[in-house]
Amino acid sequence: MIQRIFWGHAARAVGAFLGLGLWLISPVAQAGPFSCALSSVSGISLAYDPISPSQLVGTGTVTINCTKTGGNTDTVYYELGLSGGVNLSGSQSRARNGASVIAYNTWRDVGNSQVWNDVSSNRIKGSLTSTASTTVYLNYYISVPSAQNVGAGTYLDTQTAKLYQGSSAALASTDIAPTVQTFGVSLAVAGKCALSSPPGNVNFVYTSFQTTASLASTSFAVTCLSNTTYDMSLDSTFGSLLGLNYSLSLSKTGVQTGNGLAQSATINGSMASGQSGTCNGAACTASEVRTLTITY
Repeated sequence: MIQRIFWGHAARAVGAFLGLGLWLISPVAQAGPFSCALSSVSGISLAYDPISPSQLVGTGTVTINCTKTGGNTDTVYYELGLSGGVNLSGSQSRARNGASVIAYNTWRDVGNSQVWNDVSSNRIKGSLTSTASTTVYLNYYISVPSAQNVGAGTYLDTQTAKLYQGSSAALASTDIAPTVQTFGVSLAVAGKCALSSPPGNVNFVYTSFQTTASLASTSFAVTCLSNTTYDMSLDSTFGSLLGLNYSLSLSKTGVQTGNGLAQSATINGSMASGQSGTCNGAACTASEVRTLTITY
């Protein structure tokens, strides 16, 4: 009698255990879910000209690998967010070179109308339905506003892309464990100078055998991007007009450094005293062209 009750309980216990085991295993065998991860995000490297009136634009590519188990058709939903970068100020992405920064913007569309960041409504969204593993390629875009007063150098930022996923759009939006991938943004600013105010003429007035030197000058201005080093030179610092020898010099010599503003300088001329000259009339005039070179 005791043995009969023992085996009855054992049979019921085994039956309950096997039933539970089959219920847990069965859905896994049928689901065959996706597992997606960021494979790579191409960085952005652009040359930025602060003097250009047009904004600078660039394009990058995101590669997502989705691994599929099982042969049935399944769908995975994903959202691709962006951190904003390590130099983020408010919602503004920035590339940095020391204390200087260049502001730039990230977009989901080539028309630069849909912001890309890590707010769910501003992520790049999509879904994939397939029976096999698949690779997804997505583009993103950046723009750099024109006329930013920055100096020469390379400006860098590091962005982090975040991939959220789920078996529904709602689950993808609330995924708390996204896969991440970092990528770089590099904006190179080349040194640049311009004669913002060109020199005029150096006009001498001289009387034969005068007892003092004749002096003349003209001014000019050079505007160079901050941190741009440059020097100035004349094609010749000596010459002769109507038999009168003269010399020229620059008020600034050696290496100069631009600051983004106009920097003035002067060409000074001197015609030594005591020269007779060669003039067969009451007054004579002559001229020649000299060249000022800005090297940067």
